[in-house]
Amino acid sequence: MLDQFALQPADLDPSRSRLADLDVQLAARERDLATFKSELQHLQARYLRDVGALYARLTEIESAVAEEEIRAGLRRPPEDDEPADSDAPDDRDDAAAACAYRSAPSDDLKRVFRDLAKAIHPDLALDEPARCRRHSLMSEANRAYAERDADRLRLILQAWERSPESVPDDDPEAERLRVERRIAQIDERLVAIEGEFADLRASAIGRLQQKIADAKRQGWDLFAEMVLQVKREVTRATAQLARLS
Repeated sequence: MLDQFALQPADLDPSRSRLADLDVQLAARERDLATFKSELQHLQARYLRDVGALYARLTEIESAVAEEEIRAGLRRPPEDDEPADSDAPDDRDDAAAACAYRSAPSDDLKRVFRDLAKAIHPDLALDEPARCRRHSLMSEANRAYAERDADRLRLILQAWERSPESVPDDDPEAERLRVERRIAQIDERLVAIEGEFADLRASAIGRLQQKIADAKRQGWDLFAEMVLQVKREVTRATAQLARLS
């Protein structure tokens, strides 16, 4: 008699099963984030085209109204600003000089960069995706070194040392460690994605999108009302300018 368990599928490693679930979850949240960013960019472009252009026209007309009122004695002319002191130091010149000056790399900076380059060099990659990942990190490290940013180099090195790619062996223990590190990476990315969502929702364009959505649920078009309101302002200012002229 055959063993009753012989044909049963082997249980999946819990860590691998969780990693598979997290990969699916991460892909979904990355898509959600990309969609949300695209929606906000579309709304921003629409706002600049339909509302921003009207505001620019309104500003021009109101400036012309102010000039006519000054000419007619209905408004005091603006006071001239105090003349700039030609001998005063220019902060922009100081900033430019600071950017132009770059100190020689310290021994500590060289050591950190050397250790990082040794660990992430693209020639150590086993496949093309790993090579691309290492190239990206190496470019980031080069920028940090050029900017004399030792702290950023250390952060890159620490992130690499915690990454799955830094585990070189093929034995079961190494594979287990890679899975654990990949899970940790995904967990961190999921937290970062939620932070990005929060920042986008709190932005001016994010708040506008929410107000438009709330208004739509109540049965009216907030965006169209915004356009109409600015058009009314343009009409009012145009009429005022015509009376003054």
